[in-house]
Amino acid sequence: MSTSQNSLFRFAELAMFRLIGAYRIGWLLDRAGMRRGKEKSKTAKTPETFSILLGETPLYRNIGDLAIAVAQESYLERIDLGEVKEYVENDRWEALTYYRQAIPSNAVIVLQGGGNMGDRYFGLDLKRAGVVEAFPNNRIVIMPQTSDYNGKLGEALLKYMRSVYIKHGDVHIFARERRSYELMKKQFRGVDVQLSTDIVMTYRPEFDESQIGKRHGSLVVLRKDGEKLLDGDGVKSLVVRELSQVFGNEGVRFSDTIFDRSVTLQERRNVVLNKLSEFANAEIVVTDRLHGMIFSAITGTPCVAFDNANHKVSESYNAWLKEYDFIKLATPDDFPDMLQSVLSSRGSTRYDYDSMMQRCEKIRGVIKEYISR
Repeated sequence: MSTSQNSLFRFAELAMFRLIGAYRIGWLLDRAGMRRGKEKSKTAKTPETFSILLGETPLYRNIGDLAIAVAQESYLERIDLGEVKEYVENDRWEALTYYRQAIPSNAVIVLQGGGNMGDRYFGLDLKRAGVVEAFPNNRIVIMPQTSDYNGKLGEALLKYMRSVYIKHGDVHIFARERRSYELMKKQFRGVDVQLSTDIVMTYRPEFDESQIGKRHGSLVVLRKDGEKLLDGDGVKSLVVRELSQVFGNEGVRFSDTIFDRSVTLQERRNVVLNKLSEFANAEIVVTDRLHGMIFSAITGTPCVAFDNANHKVSESYNAWLKEYDFIKLATPDDFPDMLQSVLSSRGSTRYDYDSMMQRCEKIRGVIKEYISR
């Protein structure tokens, strides 16, 4: 499909969501799932009593997004505001139909954070509208996000999403960097927008002893998709050349935050921890992935990071991680100097999890206020 054809299809899809309704369209997209959810609600023998419904969590290949889901579970457990139920995005329409009938009146819907607000991940925004419309009488909290609406399609999608949020009247959006925060305040006037960290910054990995050994060599984690800002081959050559001078050719390892397949809910946490252990076993990481930088931070691993296309790496670094001497932001021009600066630094690589939890206190406050009514 050409770019123009894809754009026309997206505009048509948006028109369908407007016409039919973002929740009701589920009867076209997954009629069988909606029927299962409806039947489940009819046959339920005891009322639900949970406080939080964590929704739209992924099982797809992006380990950064999987880590967000795992970190959200951990965060909600740590703030201890009551029982948490969860549904994954694969089960969206069945779950929405069931919980629409079964949800307690004072329960809060908490939706997956990440970088999927905008036309780049068009479908996920539309599905989020479906969740908001499914629960008109419950508070909606959107976990820390990056705003990325561009071009005519982005403008049209933004206008639609704004109307959905305003119509609901109790949607609370958290931005994970200041640029997105300032954008969202303008884009979603009339909607509560607050600033917080990416939720993975609050996550304290619980490694098995077998996952952690002596740190050795370097780990290179560079993008191959449309979010890369720099020429991939040129940057890769530069990085390999500089790292090889320090660690030798065998001391330069390559990895990615994309898994080789979708995962199950049961194995999601282990997939994330296995990836984090790669970072924890390296002497230094070079990356242009946001969660490559964050994985380095929470495992206390020295890191040199490049920016990405929508600048969420640099924005997150400047907002939350600049205080850590073992994390540096670089350009291709100053990469050799930044690399040497990190390698020669004898400062602490201790990461302050409690500080990051405090920076997410507003999330807890918004959830608690509604549950306590």
